[in-house]
Amino acid sequence: MEPLNAGDAMNQNERESYSIEQAAETLDVSAADIESYVKEGLIAPDRDAAGAARLSRAQMRRLWSVVTLHRDLGINLPGVAAVLRLRQQFEHVRRDLALLVEIFERELGPDVWDRLWPEDRPRPAAHVAVEGISEPAPSAKEPEPTPEETQDSPPIDNPEGRSSSGDAT
Repeated sequence: MEPLNAGDAMNQNERESYSIEQAAETLDVSAADIESYVKEGLIAPDRDAAGAARLSRAQMRRLWSVVTLHRDLGINLPGVAAVLRLRQQFEHVRRDLALLVEIFERELGPDVWDRLWPEDRPRPAAHVAVEGISEPAPSAKEPEPTPEETQDSPPIDNPEGRSSSGDAT
């Protein structure tokens, strides 16, 4: 196996970063749009030895967020900056909370939450995470209607002349 030379290492680093033009093509925006995001301070590209702007993968993810918020959702640039700032603050709070949970469980035992949660208080139905809200726990789901409740409900209008069970009428 041949050892990597300096040129190979440089090529690897170049593949890990994007020029403004490559980023613009990848995200289907103009280079001028990206420059305006840089001017607004929404992204801060690194500079290579020649002084050209380069975006890392993390900066590309942030740029994707900027483009999505601005172009796709119609949020103005100051609004995009506020959303990104709030997201960063949320991440800090989430990390702090995870650390607190870890400390609680380490110091008070893994069953601390069972001991602290009041017995007469219902558990939360959903868990909120960075990815969104997860499905509610099975015990928190809405109960299925009883046969008596379903008998009193009016039939569903179906323009194709089928009953709600899918059989032809």
